Amino acid sequence: MNSANHLAVPAAADLRLGMPAVPAPRLGGHPAAMRELLSLALDRGCYVVEPQGKVQGLIYRPFMTWISSQFGFKRQLVENVPIQESARAVHPGQALVASVSPEVRDPSTCDPRRGGHLVLIHEVHGRTVRFHNPSGYSHNADSASLPMQVFEHFHARRGIPVSATP
Repeated sequence: MNSANHLAVPAAADLRLGMPAVPAPRLGGHPAAMRELLSLALDRGCYVVEPQGKVQGLIYRPFMTWISSQFGFKRQLVENVPIQESARAVHPGQALVASVSPEVRDPSTCDPRRGGHLVLIHEVHGRTVRFHNPSGYSHNADSASLPMQVFEHFHARRGIPVSATP
């Protein structure tokens, strides 16, 4: 299952990073390793690997069930919601897994498609979102920021707010 190792697992991996918004998931008393998360996500049906090795995108509902039962995270699916509204949920202890175009790493892209890639919004300051983009350029992959108005061009109007349980 070598091609699965190339998977961007931002939904689980970003949570593993322990961004200030959400604590890192733990397995057996230790922070979860990327390989462990990927294996569990595949086992739980969060991703599907086709016979040719191509990995389908994150399947939201199994992912939501898994992170709730395995790690105790609270989660909710938001659909058809503009970023200005869904970003209101981002605060300490809560982040937003947002569906965007992979072209979000180049904000000057004209007419980008929407969706097909996930980022983790971990901070919102006024009208600016800060997010982890696993396929971003090295200088901005860990914490890129964009004005919401620009981010909206790439946003698919769906995502998963995730919060740690008290």
